[in-house]
Amino acid sequence: MTPRRWAPESRRAVLVVTLCALIALLTSCVTVPTAGPVKKVEGQQQTCQNCVNVEVAAPSFGDDPRQIVEGYLRATSNYQPNYSVAKQFLTRAAAEKWSPEDGASIYKGSPTANGDQVILDAPLIGKLDGHRSYTAKDTRLRHDFKLTKEDGEWRIGNPPAGLLVTESSFTRFYSPYSLYFVGNGRLVPDAIYLPDLRSQANIASVLVKALLSGPSAWLRPAVTSAIPPSTALSGDAVTTSDGIATVPLNDPVLQLDEQQRLEMAAQVVYTLREAVGIKGVLFTVNQQPLKVPHSDLASFVVAADAIPRELDPIPFVAGEQLYAVRNGAVALVEPAGGPPKAEPLLGDLGEARYRVDSLAVSTPNTDLAAVTNDRTTLRWSPTATGEVTTVLSGARNLLRPQFSRFGELWVIDGSGGDQRMWVFTADKKIKVAASKILGKGEVTAFKISPDGARMALIRKANGSTELGLARISRADQITVDGWRPLDTTQTGQQQKLRRLQDVAWIDATELLVLGSPSASVALQPFRISQDASSITAEGESANWEAIELAVLLRKQTVIAVTRNGQTYRDQGSQWAPFLDQVSTVAYPG
Repeated sequence: MTPRRWAPESRRAVLVVTLCALIALLTSCVTVPTAGPVKKVEGQQQTCQNCVNVEVAAPSFGDDPRQIVEGYLRATSNYQPNYSVAKQFLTRAAAEKWSPEDGASIYKGSPTANGDQVILDAPLIGKLDGHRSYTAKDTRLRHDFKLTKEDGEWRIGNPPAGLLVTESSFTRFYSPYSLYFVGNGRLVPDAIYLPDLRSQANIASVLVKALLSGPSAWLRPAVTSAIPPSTALSGDAVTTSDGIATVPLNDPVLQLDEQQRLEMAAQVVYTLREAVGIKGVLFTVNQQPLKVPHSDLASFVVAADAIPRELDPIPFVAGEQLYAVRNGAVALVEPAGGPPKAEPLLGDLGEARYRVDSLAVSTPNTDLAAVTNDRTTLRWSPTATGEVTTVLSGARNLLRPQFSRFGELWVIDGSGGDQRMWVFTADKKIKVAASKILGKGEVTAFKISPDGARMALIRKANGSTELGLARISRADQITVDGWRPLDTTQTGQQQKLRRLQDVAWIDATELLVLGSPSASVALQPFRISQDASSITAEGESANWEAIELAVLLRKQTVIAVTRNGQTYRDQGSQWAPFLDQVSTVAYPG
């Protein structure tokens, strides 16, 4: 699949059509307002430049079967209100049953005709489900439209479920957005894709309606929403003025307590701030302002920067301290500019009493965990005192551990089909229910998302490596399940990564992965979107073989460790040599 650049500057052709009914593109009857004030949001561009007018023509008298199918495919590839033109290519019975809101299939190719039989046999490169969540595909799409004559004209009697969208239309006219839900008291992004809309207020309305409809089926077990399920927009539209979005809601939100109102505000603010750049949100019920914690006392507006930072999907890391292991001993690397300088860590880990194989540092930079003794022992040490406690011994093949933002220490041990996943807290050792993930292959690397609700894993299965996501649910027990494969070898993708070594999160929605197309090509860092729709090299390619990554969140500082012990620091367009004689590194978080 051809890598997509979702940044606005890389492609911003917008479909110019009447924006009155996006119900066909979202579940729960999400519609776009056609009346009321439409205001420019401060900080956003005005309507797009070089917009493309796409005219979708209805069928003409005497069109042959192939022309009917081609017209139908144009009509479903390009957004139109209610897809009323597309329905004109169908028989009356088929048009009545066809539901364009049943997702979309993204394909690359064209139909073939043999008399009155027209078949689309083309590569299927992606699918949008009814929630608008994207999944990369690498299969074939074959569909017989079963043309029949109705009132003397050819019409389609067998339309496929949902929309058929060409890859070029999807690339030009669809954009990703993040809806935000709550997982363990923190915001968690949930990606959806929508057609490009010219009005920022219309985008805001659509996104709020999508937020009210709840999370995707995959993410739902790991998150909740502070917004009551019966909540709806009053007046059917969000309006924007001077960077403030006014969100009119119905009565159910009046029953929310203060914490729930705050979480609801955070969900809406983060969803709209990233999409349309709003500076604040005013909630109303029955045309009266709704009081929300941290809102302005006079205007009741919740400013975007008033949302408590502990709700942020990316935690605030204490400091920029890098930890590196040299000759089995842990050293502190000065974060300041200039040549890197490493000083021994206080305590036994810094004195090489235990030979350190890998390590992790907590988000507040208060604790350090180290795998030692040839990956058989896990030790925990406060960074302030250097005192070392053994929390797991007699294990096998311990992977590099990680602290979650909640202070939990995660690790996986074992090999093949007998791997186990553990969580350690200050007073507990918890075996994670993860058999559905660990039982389908051997995990070789993992990284918990910054929000703490998801996990990226690299897994060996059937003689190859694969990348995927899993959910983290915290209810009666901690459960990791819901394997969601991220295809890194898609047909048409310029970067096909068949060999995978390490994975990290570089922000709330993007991964950094060490990969290469084959064993003969050196492992390099690549950015991969959380749905694998985009795979791009991070910086210029190099001839060194990287084996491990460390990422400082928010600043997105990246350190790569090579097989010969040299480290490189990401300078944006290139990698600069950093510290040598290093076996493993870690940033807080």
